[in-house]
Amino acid sequence: MAIEKQIRLTRHAFDRYCQRVAPIGWQELERLVSAGIGERQPKDGYLQTGLTWWRAEETETEIILHTCYGDTHIDIPAATKWAKRFRDRIALGADYAGKA
Repeated sequence: MAIEKQIRLTRHAFDRYCQRVAPIGWQELERLVSAGIGERQPKDGYLQTGLTWWRAEETETEIILHTCYGDTHIDIPAATKWAKRFRDRIALGADYAGKA
């Protein structure tokens, strides 16, 4: 029997979700994330809910979402490892819009 963990959304994660995915209310996002997690657990500090990637931390009682990388088909954990290895960065959503 799995123990349901509390989802804790940081202000930074909320702000990044609104910036990179869509503006949404805090409680609505908490419900959306809780429904999207299901049986998923953070792996290597990352969590994917639907198309949305999060930087997450798991404790005994909760899952803390620290930041939102946005909706993407890209494997964010692999991409960040690549970026670190080559001393590069990943441009995400609105952060990249209009930049060449």
